[in-house]
Amino acid sequence: MPVAWQLLEALRLTRMMQSLQDVRLLPADLKFLARTPIVPAEDNEIMARFTGYVTIADIIADDQQAVVYSTDKIAYESTTIPNLKHGKPLTQAMLNQLQAINSGMVADMGLFSDYRNRMIDSLLLGVRQRMEALIVCMQIDAIAYDRLGIKITSGGWGMPSDLKVTPNIPWDTAATATPVNDIWGVRLIARTRYGQDFNRLTLSTTAFRYMIATTEFQAKARLYLAPNVSFTNLNSSDISGMINLAQNVLGMEIELYDSRYWAQAADGTLGSTPYLPIVKVVLSSTGDDNDPTAFDFANGVTTESIVNSLAPTNVIGDLGGAVRGPIAYATVANANLNPPQLQMWGVARGFPRKFRLQSTAVLTVGSFSDTIDPTAPF
Repeated sequence: MPVAWQLLEALRLTRMMQSLQDVRLLPADLKFLARTPIVPAEDNEIMARFTGYVTIADIIADDQQAVVYSTDKIAYESTTIPNLKHGKPLTQAMLNQLQAINSGMVADMGLFSDYRNRMIDSLLLGVRQRMEALIVCMQIDAIAYDRLGIKITSGGWGMPSDLKVTPNIPWDTAATATPVNDIWGVRLIARTRYGQDFNRLTLSTTAFRYMIATTEFQAKARLYLAPNVSFTNLNSSDISGMINLAQNVLGMEIELYDSRYWAQAADGTLGSTPYLPIVKVVLSSTGDDNDPTAFDFANGVTTESIVNSLAPTNVIGDLGGAVRGPIAYATVANANLNPPQLQMWGVARGFPRKFRLQSTAVLTVGSFSDTIDPTAPF
């Protein structure tokens, strides 16, 4: 294979993409992916969920017959693993650059190599962004998706209904909302009914600002302020200071999560969406981070690598047999070269799974709108 084409050889691209997968190198804004274990899985893998309650013993007199209680049950679940895939074209200008490298017209190969590396990095990040978005859906127990003919309008992972709470008074009603009691109420249910102790709160900056503006929060926070300081002379725009104050009030770690991803619509326009809806507040436990008994991300074998090992394809090079994603590869877009075009692809095959259904809780704290313009600024 010519030297220049080796830059697009499939196994080389896959190895390069997989070399970027170290969790320590994940972008800091992919919070939920960084705390979710990624495990090998198979399509339609059957899992058994055991639910059992320990019941208190009866007081039985001598020679009295005791009672047998049946409180255990087993439920079976199966996960169908979808594809997470997108691609980018190599323009004719870059293909001409590739030919110049191949024919020896350009000594420095850095231009095309850098371009290829940027494409691989962006394809990998795009796959990971979809993984992050799906994991967030699992943690709030709701998913809505409508792209390329795939429509998901309802669904969930089985979170108990009493851990999915919509307060009677939305948090943007400052005078009467009770965000602290709302959070404490869910924590109490989780701790007493499910044995789950939540110690972390994840929410948008918008929801956090509404929370600290309520009369209830400020009354409870007054205990942690100096006698000569009140909310009339406190700088509430100091987010770090207000987070510390709110952590004292709630007795929980607080993290603000405002990261967004970009998606291209059918008409070509770009729009951004927050991973975590701004009206959702997630309660979780730091002890469940990267605990595969709580939840994981099922990572399946990519079908592209299977097909490429069985029959001739337009893939440049060899994918190296059946492998799990994410992988990257380049293809000839049209066998007749009309138009002459190459495409690079990033693909994974996976879906999040929740084993401990009470490992997170969610509050829907209002219907206020996003203040960030979702359109592309340039």
